[in-house]
Amino acid sequence: MWRKITLFLCIGALVVFGTGKSTAAPSIPTGVYYRASTTDKKIAITFDDGPHPVYTDKVLSVLEQEGVPATFFTIGCNVEMYPTVVARIAEAGHEIGNHTYSHPQIKRITNDFLAEEIERTDHLLCTLGVPRPTLFRPPQGICPGDFMNVLKNTGKIAILWNVDTRDWAHTPSDEIVESVLSSISGGDIILFHDSVGGESTTIPAIKKLIPLLKERGYQFVTVSELLTPTA
Repeated sequence: MWRKITLFLCIGALVVFGTGKSTAAPSIPTGVYYRASTTDKKIAITFDDGPHPVYTDKVLSVLEQEGVPATFFTIGCNVEMYPTVVARIAEAGHEIGNHTYSHPQIKRITNDFLAEEIERTDHLLCTLGVPRPTLFRPPQGICPGDFMNVLKNTGKIAILWNVDTRDWAHTPSDEIVESVLSSISGGDIILFHDSVGGESTTIPAIKKLIPLLKERGYQFVTVSELLTPTA
């Protein structure tokens, strides 16, 4: 499946920092992250490829019911089509990151094209009143060799993941829950999608999974809160 390729394709420094108290404008060192190093039972749940006109609202409803914050990595062309959905994400207090404008295959484009994709999505989000994102998730989790130059020039921090639910492959919700529960630990970043082709298994999965993780003592935070170093 082209949509998501293992995070180990990321070339360059994988930097891991501990968590700390969240602030209004957290300062996260530049780098590429797939988790946080922490002894706390804090985790971040993330959603890629939205906003979606149907599934994003369903995700938001579950998060609201559970009182859980999340980080949404939005695609610019979807932001352009569904601005009211983006507004609902922001109004609910969730974090919004950049996931390029068109979700290109990064290894087939130039750095300049990637920078344009990032800037275009930033601009769209800013026009909707969303603060310019610091967090960027590269499509397919791929970071080419000179990727760090793009991050530096666009002022971005790359966020990958270390728990892939494979909801993009329409993995049954019970399998997703079992897989996450068998491997979860403090500092993990969990990959979900609020936009998939065909029927989504994401919604039933998070309905089952979030309460079970709470029972195990896990606290949900945004990616920025998870990665903010201790002062």
